[in-house]
Amino acid sequence: VMAMLFCAYIAFAILCVLNIVTGVFVDQANSILRADADNMVMEEMNQMHRRMDEMKTIFTNAVDSDTGELDEKQFFEFSQNPVVQAYFRKIGLNVERGNASVLFRLIDIESDGRVGLEEFVQGCLQFVG
Repeated sequence: VMAMLFCAYIAFAILCVLNIVTGVFVDQANSILRADADNMVMEEMNQMHRRMDEMKTIFTNAVDSDTGELDEKQFFEFSQNPVVQAYFRKIGLNVERGNASVLFRLIDIESDGRVGLEEFVQGCLQFVG
Protein backbone atom coordinates (compact mmCIF):
# COMPACT_ATOMS: atom_id res chain seq x y z
CA VAL A 1 0.00 0.00 0.00
CA MET A 2 2.81 2.37 0.95
CA ALA A 3 4.64 1.54 -2.27
CA MET A 4 1.51 2.39 -4.28
CA LEU A 5 1.09 5.72 -2.49
CA PHE A 6 4.78 6.51 -2.98
CA CYS A 7 4.50 5.74 -6.73
CA ALA A 8 1.38 7.94 -6.97
CA TYR A 9 3.23 10.73 -5.15
CA ILE A 10 6.23 10.46 -7.51
CA ALA A 11 3.92 10.44 -10.57
CA PHE A 12 2.05 13.50 -9.27
CA ALA A 13 5.33 15.34 -8.57
CA ILE A 14 6.65 14.57 -12.06
CA LEU A 15 3.35 15.75 -13.57
CA CYS A 16 3.63 19.03 -11.63
CA VAL A 17 7.21 19.59 -12.76
CA LEU A 18 6.29 18.86 -16.38
CA ASN A 19 3.36 21.27 -16.11
CA ILE A 20 5.68 24.04 -14.87
CA VAL A 21 8.22 23.34 -17.63
CA THR A 22 5.44 23.42 -20.24
CA GLY A 23 4.21 26.74 -18.81
CA VAL A 24 7.68 28.23 -19.16
CA PHE A 25 7.89 27.12 -22.81
CA VAL A 26 4.42 28.50 -23.60
CA ASP A 27 5.24 31.81 -21.94
CA GLN A 28 8.48 32.04 -23.93
CA ALA A 29 6.63 31.27 -27.16
CA ASN A 30 4.06 33.98 -26.40
CA SER A 31 6.75 36.57 -25.75
CA ILE A 32 8.44 35.66 -29.06
CA LEU A 33 5.09 35.97 -30.82
CA ARG A 34 4.48 39.42 -29.33
CA ALA A 35 7.97 40.53 -30.38
CA ASP A 36 7.35 39.14 -33.87
CA ALA A 37 4.08 41.08 -34.18
CA ASP A 38 5.90 44.26 -33.12
CA ASN A 39 8.60 43.57 -35.70
CA MET A 40 5.98 43.06 -38.40
CA VAL A 41 4.37 46.41 -37.57
CA MET A 42 7.75 48.14 -37.59
CA GLU A 43 8.67 46.50 -40.91
CA GLU A 44 5.36 47.62 -42.45
CA MET A 45 5.97 51.18 -41.27
CA ASN A 46 9.53 51.13 -42.63
CA GLN A 47 8.26 49.77 -45.94
CA MET A 48 5.67 52.56 -46.15
CA HIS A 49 8.36 55.19 -45.47
CA ARG A 50 10.59 53.66 -48.17
CA ARG A 51 7.64 53.67 -50.59
CA MET A 52 6.95 57.34 -49.80
CA ASP A 53 10.62 58.23 -50.33
CA GLU A 54 10.62 56.41 -53.68
CA MET A 55 7.45 58.24 -54.73
CA LYS A 56 8.98 61.57 -53.76
CA THR A 57 12.15 60.82 -55.74
CA ILE A 58 10.26 59.76 -58.86
CA PHE A 59 7.94 62.77 -58.67
CA THR A 60 10.77 65.22 -57.99
CA ASN A 61 12.66 63.98 -61.06
CA ALA A 62 9.64 64.67 -63.29
CA VAL A 63 8.20 67.84 -61.78
CA ASP A 64 8.44 71.32 -63.25
CA SER A 65 11.11 72.99 -61.12
CA ASP A 66 9.36 76.39 -61.27
CA THR A 67 6.02 75.32 -59.80
CA GLY A 68 6.83 71.99 -58.15
CA GLU A 69 3.65 70.58 -59.66
CA LEU A 70 2.46 68.62 -62.66
CA ASP A 71 -0.58 69.46 -64.75
CA GLU A 72 -2.64 66.71 -66.40
CA LYS A 73 -0.65 66.74 -69.65
CA GLN A 74 2.69 66.60 -67.80
CA PHE A 75 1.33 63.84 -65.55
CA PHE A 76 0.26 61.84 -68.60
CA GLU A 77 3.76 62.13 -70.10
CA PHE A 78 5.29 61.36 -66.69
CA SER A 79 3.13 58.26 -66.27
CA GLN A 80 4.15 56.90 -69.69
CA ASN A 81 7.85 56.83 -68.76
CA PRO A 82 8.93 53.14 -68.58
CA VAL A 83 10.68 53.68 -65.23
CA VAL A 84 7.56 55.27 -63.76
CA GLN A 85 5.40 52.52 -65.26
CA ALA A 86 7.63 49.89 -63.64
CA TYR A 87 7.44 51.67 -60.30
CA PHE A 88 3.65 51.95 -60.48
CA ARG A 89 3.42 48.22 -61.21
CA LYS A 90 5.79 47.52 -58.31
CA ILE A 91 3.51 49.31 -55.85
CA GLY A 92 0.37 47.78 -57.32
CA LEU A 93 -0.93 50.54 -59.60
CA ASN A 94 -1.64 49.65 -63.20
CA VAL A 95 -1.33 52.94 -65.08
CA GLU A 96 -1.96 52.62 -68.80
CA ARG A 97 -2.53 55.25 -71.46
CA GLY A 98 -6.29 55.09 -70.96
CA ASN A 99 -6.38 55.47 -67.21
CA ALA A 100 -3.52 57.92 -66.55
CA SER A 101 -5.86 60.93 -66.71
CA VAL A 102 -8.37 59.14 -64.47
CA LEU A 103 -5.63 58.52 -61.91
CA PHE A 104 -4.60 62.17 -62.19
CA ARG A 105 -8.13 63.35 -61.43
CA LEU A 106 -8.37 60.92 -58.50
CA ILE A 107 -5.13 62.08 -56.88
CA ASP A 108 -5.78 65.76 -57.62
CA ILE A 109 -7.33 66.23 -54.18
CA GLU A 110 -7.63 70.01 -54.49
CA SER A 111 -9.22 69.68 -57.97
CA ASP A 112 -7.13 72.55 -59.29
CA GLY A 113 -5.74 70.71 -62.32
CA ARG A 114 -2.29 70.44 -60.78
CA VAL A 115 -0.71 67.79 -58.57
CA GLY A 116 1.99 68.68 -56.09
CA LEU A 117 4.35 66.33 -54.27
CA GLU A 118 2.15 65.81 -51.21
CA GLU A 119 -0.98 65.29 -53.33
CA PHE A 120 0.87 62.74 -55.47
CA VAL A 121 2.23 60.78 -52.51
CA GLN A 122 -1.02 60.83 -50.51
CA GLY A 123 -3.11 60.03 -53.58
CA CYS A 124 -0.96 57.06 -54.57
CA LEU A 125 -0.91 55.78 -50.99
CA GLN A 126 -4.71 55.75 -50.97
CA PHE A 127 -4.72 53.30 -53.86
CA VAL A 128 -1.90 51.01 -52.77
CA GLY A 129 -2.73 50.78 -49.08
